[in-house]
Amino acid sequence: MSSRTGIVSGDGPQGRISRRLGFLDRTRKRIAAGLCFGTVALLTAGVCQAREVRFLTFSAVNRYGIFLRDLEQNEVQLKLDGKKVDVGYLSSGGTDTAVAIFLENSPRTAENSVSIPQYGQINLIDRVRYELLDDFFPPLCRIGHVMLAEFFEQIHILRDFTDDESYLLDALNKLQPHANGVVLDQIRVGRVIGRGVDILKARPERRKVLFLVTRTVDRESARNLEEYELMLRNTGVDVFVLSLAPRFMSGPGRSFGERVNTYFFENLVKETAGRAYLAGEYKFIEDAFTDLKGRLLNTYTIGFYVEPGPKVKDHEVEIRVSREKCRVTCRKYLVY
Repeated sequence: MSSRTGIVSGDGPQGRISRRLGFLDRTRKRIAAGLCFGTVALLTAGVCQAREVRFLTFSAVNRYGIFLRDLEQNEVQLKLDGKKVDVGYLSSGGTDTAVAIFLENSPRTAENSVSIPQYGQINLIDRVRYELLDDFFPPLCRIGHVMLAEFFEQIHILRDFTDDESYLLDALNKLQPHANGVVLDQIRVGRVIGRGVDILKARPERRKVLFLVTRTVDRESARNLEEYELMLRNTGVDVFVLSLAPRFMSGPGRSFGERVNTYFFENLVKETAGRAYLAGEYKFIEDAFTDLKGRLLNTYTIGFYVEPGPKVKDHEVEIRVSREKCRVTCRKYLVY
């Protein structure tokens, strides 16, 4: 038998040694392959964990001030810190939205206990109510939930978040003007905005909007403008402000709030995709609501990936559309 197989048959010492060396070699290769696969898997997992999905909202109007309603994904360009970022998602109109509305109901906006239009006696708060009652809620309730609140010395929730416009209309009809009280520049507008942001942050909707109706900013809020700007920069809440103050603030006799009003609110909303409206005169209030409704119902939401660095920092945002002479409104910075 040994003459037919010899050493190749593995019966001798050299055959046993050869088999052992082959086994060890195969084992070594398997271990090396396993380590290589594990390293790749870990690296892949690390990359996947580093990437985060983020969303931004924006609105766009053409040269005639008409909102764009038919943008395609390939027409939207996004840059972060000047570097192009691929847009993987685009939604218009149908994004689930939470809207919190805060109305200042104080002697500043309710000069009279009752409005009597035939005698030219119309409270600012009632003028705002008329606009809200004029088919403002139904389209918003179709895309999300709306909350209604008033504020003066305290914040009072008139109606919590609902998608039934009848509840909101009922709350508005029951609102009573607060014509009595003493106002000594003590209506803390900034605190109202902070409270609204806290409420919206707890909402599950992807898009969150705060709409504030007030007369003018107060001294405390104006002093802390940078703090409120930072707060809005670090949240995904879009802020719209309707300031029921005179449009032209120059001249003697103006209060501190009237002098700094425009500067405060315009800088505040620039941290978001919102807008500030100065509409103290009645004829401008209607125009403000028309533009507001257009922006709320014709806003786009884009989704994309970012790769956060070792430290959280501000990243400059630039959004453009492939249409001639179009203006895009979006937040200035994204924090990650």
